[in-house]
Amino acid sequence: MLKELLTAAAIALPLAALAQEAGKPPQTIALISTLGDQLSIVKQRGKRARSVDDFSRRTVQVDPQLLNMAVLRGLDKALAEEEPASRRIMLRWSANPALAEQLKNASFEARDALVLDALRDRLTLIPQRAEWDRIEAILPRYAWESREGMPSRLGGIGIYIKPTGNQWELLDEDGVDRKQEHADTAQTVTNIRTGEQQRDTAYVAPFISFERVTLDAKTLAVVARKPQFTHSKYSDAKSSSIDVIDQVSPAEIVTHLNKLVEQAAFRSVRGAVEVSPVKPLPKEAGK
Repeated sequence: MLKELLTAAAIALPLAALAQEAGKPPQTIALISTLGDQLSIVKQRGKRARSVDDFSRRTVQVDPQLLNMAVLRGLDKALAEEEPASRRIMLRWSANPALAEQLKNASFEARDALVLDALRDRLTLIPQRAEWDRIEAILPRYAWESREGMPSRLGGIGIYIKPTGNQWELLDEDGVDRKQEHADTAQTVTNIRTGEQQRDTAYVAPFISFERVTLDAKTLAVVARKPQFTHSKYSDAKSSSIDVIDQVSPAEIVTHLNKLVEQAAFRSVRGAVEVSPVKPLPKEAGK
């Protein structure tokens, strides 16, 4: 009898929780992406001096809404599955020149906070948020360690190019053999045209590094945050081109980058969320 009661209770508890969840009014959620208009191009290069970065890094200007809209599509689809009764509002974002200049001169570690502060300052000017329950924001995340054949210090959206062959000189300026120290490691890459996978040391890899930040719409306090890093490696082993950058066209990379961005935003909702302590909005930002 006791066993039957425990079984019944085990069934009743989740049912009661579901009933309570069903009784909640649907939430109004504002969605915003602040990934901006900068696409990072990172390429591995050879070097002789230890003081020189192993990678060349530059940014190119892109349509700011193209990638932001891809993010919002993925976020909207995920929330539609997660909370089908919710009402979702999409907001547009464009960084002002002052913020762009700050980000250009700031360290990688400081950029995350700068973007979040700028976003909350902007949101204080929107009176409609009094009618919202929460805000789901996608912010670029700048500080990442190297992983899975990708270099460190990758932020926001970009493309990493790992050239064919070992780019290192046999000896550096100190007479130390760096070639063996930085030997290439084959990675699993995808043929961008056929979808076949193989192992290769050269590839072109679109990536996105961001953080999904959940804000309370009324107070703009940070309720939760979840970092996300996603990338895909492409090449074409059947191509007659020796250099990997000639094996994959810019149009193909842009197409796959848009898909990658949308999928990453979707997955950021479907996974677990790292809850952080509530942080009240500074009084200065609300003035």
